[in-house]
Amino acid sequence: MSPPEIDAAVHQQLGALDAKMDRVLADQDQARADRKQQYSKLENLERRLDDVDRKSEDLKSQLVQVKTTTAEIDRWKERFLGMRMLIVFIAAAFGASAATFGKWLAIKFGWTG
Repeated sequence: MSPPEIDAAVHQQLGALDAKMDRVLADQDQARADRKQQYSKLENLERRLDDVDRKSEDLKSQLVQVKTTTAEIDRWKERFLGMRMLIVFIAAAFGASAATFGKWLAIKFGWTG
């Protein structure tokens, strides 16, 4: 049999080892919980990123539609400007013709001296 001091020292060392093992196991449990939380956050981030990508694609398609509509509006604007210029030219030509015809009539009928 071993002396009681050796038994006490062995028991003390075993108790210290047991406490260290408990701390190691607790650290492992905490690390496992932390990794689980990180993976959960990462999955949420990936889902949000997928949503952002989807919304970005939707915005791109809407932007293409808006650009097409804007280009067509610009074409119509140019056409209306051209029509307005043509109308102004025709009105000016008509006015000049009417003035010339009126002057000719006035001279013909002797209304002017």
